[in-house]
Amino acid sequence: MDVFVEQMVKRRFGTKDKLLTAGIVLAALLLSFIFILVVPVFIRAFSLVSFFFVAAAWYGAYWLISSLSLEFEYAVTNGDITVDKIIAKRRRKRILVADAKNIEEMGRYKESDHVQRNYDKRVIANTGEEQAEDWYFTFHHRHFGHTLLVFTPDERTLEAIKPYLKRQVAVHAFSRY
Repeated sequence: MDVFVEQMVKRRFGTKDKLLTAGIVLAALLLSFIFILVVPVFIRAFSLVSFFFVAAAWYGAYWLISSLSLEFEYAVTNGDITVDKIIAKRRRKRILVADAKNIEEMGRYKESDHVQRNYDKRVIANTGEEQAEDWYFTFHHRHFGHTLLVFTPDERTLEAIKPYLKRQVAVHAFSRY
């Protein structure tokens, strides 16, 4: 019987995102000021060109701020784990594809346990904050090398991954679970 489980996780809007949003709005205000007050001095009148540039600045600000809205989709199909990033519900990007049989280590994620470890690629696809629900696994990816994935799976996703893990990885990951 085929196994297919899909889960969506929305990244929370954190402090860094709020500061970035404030910076984008300030930049749009500054550009608007320049286009309304400074450009007409050189062009000799408030023109349609200035209005166009102000509108473009605010549209760009809207587009950048809305692009901060991220969701991650985890899909497990017969042991194949796929992680996609969905940006502002308008664009999807495949981040990672892994085979559960190739997972070397899996368990609950604590950032302090992985700070000193060397990974060729770190993929953080969780809600944006370290939580008790975060899990990790490491594996060797053919393009990225030794890879760490941090994600926030639900019970169904974990149960879909579990039968495809190597026995010792499953015992290590789920014995303390």
